[in-house]
Amino acid sequence: MKIRANRKYTTIAFYATAVIAVNVLLIVAVLKFSTIMKVISALVSAMSPVIWGLAIAFLMNPLMVNFEKFVRKRIYKKEGGSKLLRACSVTFASIVFLGVLAGLLWIVIPELINSIKEIFGDWGELTDKVQSWIDKLFKNYPKTAASVTKKFKELSTDFDTIYENAKPMLEDILSGAWGFITFIKDFVIGFIISIYLLCSKEKFLAQAKKIVISTTKKTTCEKIMHLASRINKVFSGFLVGKIIDSIIIGFICFVCLTIMNMPYNIMISVIIGVTNIIPFFGPIIGAVPSTLFMLIISPQKAVILLIFIIILQQFDGNILGPKILGDSTGLPGFWVLVSILFFGSLWNFIGMLIAVPTFALIYSFVREAVEARLKKKKLPVDTAYYMDDVEHLYRKPEKRKPLTAEDLEKIVIPSADEVNEVNLEYEEPDSDDEPEPEAPVAGNATADK
Repeated sequence: MKIRANRKYTTIAFYATAVIAVNVLLIVAVLKFSTIMKVISALVSAMSPVIWGLAIAFLMNPLMVNFEKFVRKRIYKKEGGSKLLRACSVTFASIVFLGVLAGLLWIVIPELINSIKEIFGDWGELTDKVQSWIDKLFKNYPKTAASVTKKFKELSTDFDTIYENAKPMLEDILSGAWGFITFIKDFVIGFIISIYLLCSKEKFLAQAKKIVISTTKKTTCEKIMHLASRINKVFSGFLVGKIIDSIIIGFICFVCLTIMNMPYNIMISVIIGVTNIIPFFGPIIGAVPSTLFMLIISPQKAVILLIFIIILQQFDGNILGPKILGDSTGLPGFWVLVSILFFGSLWNFIGMLIAVPTFALIYSFVREAVEARLKKKKLPVDTAYYMDDVEHLYRKPEKRKPLTAEDLEKIVIPSADEVNEVNLEYEEPDSDDEPEPEAPVAGNATADK
């Protein structure tokens, strides 16, 4: 007996199986969450060189593209690809990237180490200053002063213990061991991978498109291509612009603090520059510890530093930032705050860094989907229409009542002759109106003369 497949029941069975499978996976994910996270962490650790390579290639790509545009415009004006030009552009991008990185490490790290050494060396003097500051502040409250002094001495004792335990490690760092950090291998391999990615960028993109086109329908393929283009535009515009903005802010901070003769100017400038990468919370994260640390050294300089940081962040938020970033995200301030809190709790600093562009993409796609559904329902898409009660959007127009015989009798319909009739009768002017003066005639003017 031949069994014929019923498409209707086959579809129902497929969806039922899919729903059961998804539920089973969710249950397993909840019960084995820690195991799954360990597996994901192991995979990320194994793929860290590739992740480094993608990140470095993403940062070096604008340098390579701009160098190629410059060479094609000024020197090499032929159309089509050139292996020599690509090799030169990748070499230029690599030299600039490594030069900036090496310059920052060469300048910043020794100064940071010196600042830390000075802090540890002057710790006894700093504790005396803090103790005198506590005595003056709580002079009229001896019990409070005694309690604060006790807590401060406990903190100082713990700090001294930490310092004694960490002193050998600091000496090793000063002798040169700090340069061989744990992720140096992944970074070097990632840099090599980024070279391969940049040299064959078009080929890799073409292969990715080939896979997508071969496995999806036309509409799905167009959506995926649109999504990839949007992701590249938002992330490149935001991350690269934010890094450039933070470097400029850090340099301006260093120059101004040097002019004001502030202590530990390089360390504070690095803190301000690095934390400035984080939107919204970055200026606060950088300003609070810098000001508190300066408060221990000199309250007057702490006030000056706080005022300077506020002015600098206002300059960055209102002038420099918009010039560099523009409207690369289009995300309202409330959702910026929500995205940073959410992604920051998941992935700490990296989460805060990618929070805004990631949430901006989600926000834009949700907005487009909502507007498309509203247009399909023939409803307005402007948010202003939804500020008040929405019942007026669903209110049906009133039905017109049919005219009665009496209403029809009252309607006067003019004939065609009356409609097309033109009134040619001369209307005499009012008696109050003065007649217009006649234009002089040439002959009369001659006769008068």
